[in-house]
Amino acid sequence: MVDVTSNMAAPRRVSKAAPASIAVDVVTDIEVIRATVAAITPDMVFTGYQHPAFLSAWVGSAGCAPMFLKFAVVGHGPVLLPLERCDNGVAGYCGGRHANGNFPVGRREDIAALSDAGETAILSAIKAAGIPANSLFLERQQAKWHNLANPFVFASSVASPNIALSFSIDGDLDTVLKTHGGKSKRKKLRSYRRKLDAKGSVEFLNPVPTEQVSRYLDRFLALKAERFRQAGIANVFGDDRIKAFLLDLFTDGAPDHTLHGLTLDGEIIAVIGCTRHANRMTVEFGSFEPEHAQLRPGELLFFSAIAHACETGIEIFDFGIGDEPYKRSWCDIETVHMDTTIGLTLAGKARAFAQTNRSRAVRAIKSNDRVWSAVKTARRALARR
Repeated sequence: MVDVTSNMAAPRRVSKAAPASIAVDVVTDIEVIRATVAAITPDMVFTGYQHPAFLSAWVGSAGCAPMFLKFAVVGHGPVLLPLERCDNGVAGYCGGRHANGNFPVGRREDIAALSDAGETAILSAIKAAGIPANSLFLERQQAKWHNLANPFVFASSVASPNIALSFSIDGDLDTVLKTHGGKSKRKKLRSYRRKLDAKGSVEFLNPVPTEQVSRYLDRFLALKAERFRQAGIANVFGDDRIKAFLLDLFTDGAPDHTLHGLTLDGEIIAVIGCTRHANRMTVEFGSFEPEHAQLRPGELLFFSAIAHACETGIEIFDFGIGDEPYKRSWCDIETVHMDTTIGLTLAGKARAFAQTNRSRAVRAIKSNDRVWSAVKTARRALARR
């Protein structure tokens, strides 16, 4: 059975009382933004993508134009929406394509009050705030987080094109395997491991020591660039800003942000990057050496990381967004994220309309196995030209 969680399953409560008064503070000064990030405390509600370490690394990277919005219902404290402005005038969550499960930051009672205020009051406050952007594009948002509804998921929001896959950890590795095809999975992975051992000395690092993060990150970036090139996909890790951000995140952000690696005779043949937050481990990215693809180094590293998660109190292992067979072999929880677009100018409204329809179209394509397979085949063929 697959447990499907969706922002669409979180009905908005509608109050018949007078609309709540909401103040919106627009913050663009970098020093004030740094102080705002530093003031986020562990007792607040936030996901790994609004974690202080993530935000600090991202706003500190070259080229970032952060624009934080602080919402406050009268009688309540602030709720933070940490955004950045893009060159096209659109503002979205800090992290862009690298932030895949977004939710505002604040105390439970303040987020609940903003959610109760409702879509109409929130939109009115946004449009009255004089935000220096033509539109807001709030992508890949969690519907609920810790049983709190997301105030920025509206009736007009649409499902993100990609689902996220995860599974619960209830006990040790043997217990987990009994639920997730343990006997056949363990047999298969033992076979891969024996063949890999026959080629040389094998080592798993869970996690990679801080002093080796730069080396492992460089290897991941090289492997991923080649994999994207062969698949005909734009490389979202391809610029120096992203490398600097990741280096900062996985050095200064430990132990909440860690790399995990697999080596063969000292050569790095697989790397994954993970975020640990609120007893949840989420895989942010990964790649492996294609020369050893038949020995499944990526699957072996995931198996090792899952065993490590079982030993260290993780309750949910999240493979992140994207639907792949190796994820399905473990996962029984699907999460549908939601996209919200808000046009602030005439041009912004046109852009928001186009983006909403694009999200619907891409999701429809990816939901049709035959069409999506044809698209990927065509994309690889174009990349080989």
